[in-house]
This record gives sequence, C-alpha cells and structure tokens, in this order.
Amino acid sequence: MKHATLIALLPILLLASCGGEEKPSAPDPKTGKFNVILISADTLRADRLGCYGYDKRRSSPTLDAMASEGIVFENLITTSPWTTPAHLSMLTSLYPSTHGLTSSFIDMWSALFGKGGFFKLPAHRVTLAEVLKTSGFKTVAFTAGGPVDPDIGFDQGFEHYGTTMFKLRHENMDEMFKWIRDNSREQFFLFWHHFEVHAPYLNTDFVTDVLPSDKGKIVTGQMNHIADISLASVWPTGASKLRKKQRAVLKNNDVFNMDVCESLYVGGVLKQDRWLAKLIKLLKKEGLYDNTMLVFTSDHGEEFGEHNPKLFYNVHGHTLYEEMIHVPLVIKLPGQYASGTRIGDPVSTVDIMPTILDFLEVTLKKNQMQGISLKPYWMGAKPESKRPGVFTEAMARKEEKKSIRTDRYKYIITIARKSVEKHGRDFIPPDPARIELYDLQSDPQEQKNLLAGEHDAHTNRLAAGFDSMVRAHQDSLEGEAEETTLDKDTVEKLKGLGYMGEH
Repeated sequence: MKHATLIALLPILLLASCGGEEKPSAPDPKTGKFNVILISADTLRADRLGCYGYDKRRSSPTLDAMASEGIVFENLITTSPWTTPAHLSMLTSLYPSTHGLTSSFIDMWSALFGKGGFFKLPAHRVTLAEVLKTSGFKTVAFTAGGPVDPDIGFDQGFEHYGTTMFKLRHENMDEMFKWIRDNSREQFFLFWHHFEVHAPYLNTDFVTDVLPSDKGKIVTGQMNHIADISLASVWPTGASKLRKKQRAVLKNNDVFNMDVCESLYVGGVLKQDRWLAKLIKLLKKEGLYDNTMLVFTSDHGEEFGEHNPKLFYNVHGHTLYEEMIHVPLVIKLPGQYASGTRIGDPVSTVDIMPTILDFLEVTLKKNQMQGISLKPYWMGAKPESKRPGVFTEAMARKEEKKSIRTDRYKYIITIARKSVEKHGRDFIPPDPARIELYDLQSDPQEQKNLLAGEHDAHTNRLAAGFDSMVRAHQDSLEGEAEETTLDKDTVEKLKGLGYMGEH
C-alpha cells in the first residue's frame, strides 16, 4: 500500500518539485551577441497577410510561421504613405516634419531636371545604423535604392549599402546570402528592403483565381515572359518599360481590372514570402536563427479601389486611409522569446528604432528619438507614453494631409495646395480644405465620415479634441533637411517605379 501510494503521488511530487512549467527567461544582450535583421517589404499592406487575418489566399506561410514564434503588432501605422519619408522615420525615429524629407513626388521630379533642389537627411541626425556601428555591429544594407538611395542620406552608418533589390532573384539575393555566410561569426545589423510587392506585379500564382482557365493561361504565359526579362536590363533603366509592358498585356487581354491586379499584387506577397523562407533557412543552417532579432515591416500599403474604384494599379501616397497606412510589424526575438504574443494597441514606425535599441540595451548619448520602445509589451507591461494617438503626415502630392489614429477613431485634415505652396507643409490653417472623422470600430472601411452632413455635439467635441492633438503634435515638430543632387541612376529608379510619372 505504501508503494502504491507513493507511485500515485509521484506525478504530483514531481510537479511540486519543479515548481510547475517555468517560463523561458528573456534574452539578455549581456550574455550573448544578438544580431538584428530589419526587413521592409515595400508597399505591403497588413491585411494581405495570413497573420493579420487574410484567409482568401495562402499568401504568407513563412511570415505566419515566424509570427507564431514572435510578436505581432496588429496595428502598426506608418508615418507617411510613401517610401522616402516613411523609411527615414523607420531608421531615425523621427517624424517627417523633423527629419525634413517632406517633398512631394512632383517636387522631386522637378529637382531631378534642374528646376529646384532636392533634400537629404541632415548629417547631424542619428540613424539606427550609426548607433549600432558605434556599438560594434557590422552594418550592411541590401536595398532597391531609388526612394531609399544613398544620395538621400540612407547610407548613414552603413559600411556597405547595396541598391539592386528591385525584384527578388538569385542574382541579388545570392549577394546578401553570401554576406551573411561570410559574416556569420560577427555581430551584425542587416537592413533588407525590396520592391517585390510594388508594381509592376510580376507573380501569377493567383491569376487563375479570378480568370477563366483559358484566359488565365494566356495571361500567365505572357506575364511570365515579362518576369523572365534579365534584371540587369530592367533595373534601373528599364523598370518603367516593364510596368508599361505589364499594363499592355493586361489591357490587350481585356483584363486590366481591380480583381486581376489585386491577385497579381498578392502573388508578389507570396513571392517575397518564399524568399523570406530562404533567408530563415540560411539563418538556421548557419546557426544564427536563435540569436537573431528579426523585424519584418513595411513603409506603406496600396489601394485597390477601396475609396475610388478607378484606382487599383500602383496607387499609394494619396490618402491616409487604412489600406494605405496600416502596415505589418512582426518581431521574432532570439530564442523565440514571447512567441505567440499579439498586441492590439496602435503603434508607429517611429517606434521601431527605439524598440531595437532597448532590446539590445544600447543607449544614446543624446536621445533625439520621437518614438517609444515597444519592449514593455512583450515583458508584460505597457510603455510609459503620453502619446494620445499615432500620427501620420507628409503626403506625396502637392496638397498635404495630417492624421491621428487611436484604437477606435481616425481624424484626417486635408490642407489645400495653395496653402502648402504659401506656408509649407508644417502649417495647418484655421480652416482646412477638408476634415474627416471615422469610427474604426463600427466603420473599419472608413466609408462614413462622421463630420459630413448633420452631426451631434458629441461628434463635434470629438473632432475638436482630435484637431487640437494634431495641431499640438505638428507644433512640436521642428526639423530641416540638407540640399543635395540625385544622380542619373536614382532618377531612372524613381521613374521606373512610377513615382515620377510615365515618361
């Protein structure tokens, strides 16, 4: 009986002696050298990823698996709906009005042809790469250039800054993979940026979802022919022609429509996910995965007719609606710490730099960062922040828009072109050209402007409060940029992406 009782009690005694299942301890930078890889898939809206609820197609199996081993920030909002200011905010933790890169597409176009100066990040502004390089990290960037070109200041702090990552192919990816293998014993920060998701959309995996099989085969064959064109022949000098070829194929087959373009866009999401899988496989093979902080994000989204049915191909920078500014942020920590964590609070791309530095326990002698660290979220707390909401600004057009987004509402101010030309983008007139207020809880597609037509006193009070927040935030920003010139290579890349118009 004594033996039987002991045997029966053995599981309980073992559980008590172990104190239950222990949680893994947080990664400690003092006890190990952690690497950081920051990945920006340009033009990737969050709602086309499985880990963000997209279930129409299997678009992101690799990222979804990485998300299960990491932390998903469900509501990351970019600081700007186009590439240059958004990425500078990501790499400096400064809002566009502070880092100074607020020129419109058209302003940049004029500068390229000698009709005005263009600007770059001031040398005194500190980038994430500069901080980590000073802290002993090897720093390297593999980017597409163009809107993130070295001439604009993106190379500050990087020992090597590549600009060949237009569409992802073996010829540019092998270079990055070789660098990782060659530096696998070093502590490094790697920034990977590409335009695989950006137009032209070249991946046809999902075309047959929206076209009859016979038509789908024809379009797929013609599109694959375009996609097989040598990378060297299309980047940078032929990228514009590549976009025109795609449009011609779709129009000639009478399938240039929103459904087909959106299916091609999601095909690009899948294509970049396959390359992400190859990166992760390499990291595991080299023994780097478990001691690397992987940060996956984007700079802005893309419109597919949500607010204008005519806008469905290569359209961004013109609004501050969710399809444009809601982007992904998935962080996989060393040792897969805090795996499966999901955070619903709205956060900003200016928070990426302070989050990485806080995780690494790297401090700045002079902290100019305007973002907050998100580390407290995965440590079971909340950041100590008085930020009333997440701000977005710096439109790509001649007019200007500013917005604030909370967990429930979004307030948008539109500033007329004449005001921008007279007073600059930092000025918000007493009577803006348009104001909008959306209840994202009841109207997630932002179709009902609460300030249009008749509305009650409560709505007026809400709008007045948000208006004060936006104005106070804008008044708190103070920055400048340095004049620069852009070389021919950069010009061609910008033209090829459609930023400079079809020429």
